[in-house]
Amino acid sequence: MSETVLVVGGGLVGALVALRLAESGLTVRVLDRDQPGAEASSAAAGILAAQVEASAPGAGWELGLASRALHATLHQELIELTGDGSGYRKNGALEPTTDAEREGRLAACSWQRSREMTVESLDEASLRAIAPGLNPRYTGGVYFPDDATVDPPRLVAGVLEAASRRGVRFEQGAAVREVTTSGGRVTGVRTDLSLRSAEVVVLCAGAWSGQVDGALDDPQEISPARGQLLELAMSPVPFSPVLYAGGGYLLPRSDGRVCVGSTLEMVGFERGTTAAGQRTLLDRAIDAVPSLGGARLTRSWSSFRPRTLDGLPLVGELGVSGLFVAAGHHRSGVLLAPITAEIVRDLIVHGRRHPHLGALRPDRFRRGRDA
Repeated sequence: MSETVLVVGGGLVGALVALRLAESGLTVRVLDRDQPGAEASSAAAGILAAQVEASAPGAGWELGLASRALHATLHQELIELTGDGSGYRKNGALEPTTDAEREGRLAACSWQRSREMTVESLDEASLRAIAPGLNPRYTGGVYFPDDATVDPPRLVAGVLEAASRRGVRFEQGAAVREVTTSGGRVTGVRTDLSLRSAEVVVLCAGAWSGQVDGALDDPQEISPARGQLLELAMSPVPFSPVLYAGGGYLLPRSDGRVCVGSTLEMVGFERGTTAAGQRTLLDRAIDAVPSLGGARLTRSWSSFRPRTLDGLPLVGELGVSGLFVAAGHHRSGVLLAPITAEIVRDLIVHGRRHPHLGALRPDRFRRGRDA
């Protein structure tokens, strides 16, 4: 049986791509090696850090800003379609600083201010008003009020349900091993069990994208980066924005949970958490907010982020007609999922290229090697 579109990978990016394509009238099936949404998408913290994590202007920053805005719209869309949203909250992101650090951090954000983005300098009184539990050594901060958060499990569940209601069919346990082609055009994929025909194939397999033969120029262009996280519980949580301190972050949920992250470990596909990784996270959290030392440790986990050589995802058509990729989002998978889905839809359905698509082109690493 021939499908119009096969999406390889049912994480947030793959599910949103499928939803947007189905809304455009295409027949879409999603093949996932595991349960759709079970990997990095649901395990992510869910910070829409378009500004706080941006270090310089460029395509990544512009895409992050556009996608952050789309998340607010997606939240309302999911409420209308499914009765539940994504847990979207515009609670801001805060970098607490000492007096000596604040001016330097503000100077590093001057390029954002020059583009009329809101970046606020907080004195000690303003800092304590939104984060009274911070370590006393912090006397000020840099605040990004437009950054936001979502609850990834709710977001993923909502997108999967919305896509299903639009006619997308999801198949779990279908590990795709190879993209099949003929005459310079995609013909489908080969799974462990069968051949599947398709006019269009979209590779959205995250950290596993390099394991699908016949797709990427070099399987090493996307590699797994393990990130460990943990969850604490206390009530009330003594801060309201996401805190970036000590090389990590603390994300408060509305129900008294605090997500603490994250490590970055290049250990291949080795699953699990480690004592050293968890200690690092706990030390950061308790140092930033000392009262968290009395919180309950409720959960710890890890996931594999799909990392590329330059930190930007691979999005666009590969070297075969009808074969597309949308993978390699690393730490920005949740943030960039909405804009990625729109870029892929516009490319497949309308032949329209996004202004920043060139920076994401899948062959950029090969072009550099060939130069």
